[in-house]
Amino acid sequence: MAQCKIDGTCGSTRGTLASVETTATFRLFGDAKLTAAAVSRRLGLQPTRALEAGDRVSRRSNATRDSSAWLLTSSPGIETGIELAEQLHRLLAILEPVTEPLWDLVRAGYEANWFCYVASHATQHAAELDRQTMRRVLALPGDLWLDVCGDGFDEEG
Repeated sequence: MAQCKIDGTCGSTRGTLASVETTATFRLFGDAKLTAAAVSRRLGLQPTRALEAGDRVSRRSNATRDSSAWLLTSSPGIETGIELAEQLHRLLAILEPVTEPLWDLVRAGYEANWFCYVASHATQHAAELDRQTMRRVLALPGDLWLDVCGDGFDEEG
C-alpha cells in the first residue's frame, strides 16, 4: 500500500516498526452492583487489573470508585516495534474461547471496549488492521477505541 504526499512522491504507509509503540486493553466496566470479581468468575480468567466500586481511586485520594473495571492487557506495558494487530491477536487468543460468556456479561449490564494505543513519529508508520482481524474483534462485544498520537510534523511538512 502506498501513501502519496502532496508533491506526488509515494512511499509505504507501513513505515518502520522501530518507530511505532502499541498496546491494547480489553475493558469491561460495571456499576456498583456489577463487580470485576464476578467477571473473573464468569470467564474463568484473571484480569491484568481489577478495580471495584468502593475502592479508593488512589493512595493519595480518599475518593472512591463508583464503578468496577476488569482490564486485560495485551502486554505488560507499551511496546516498541509491535503492530497493533499483534496486540489485538494476543487478546483475541484469550477472549475468543469465552465469546458467549462475554456477551452474557454485556447483556447483564457491563460495558465493553477495546482500548488501543498507537504512537509513532510523524509519517513513519500507519497502523493497519486486516479484514480478518476486524471480523474477529467484531465477533466479541465492545467498540474499538483508538488513541493515536505522534510527534507532530516531520521535517518535510
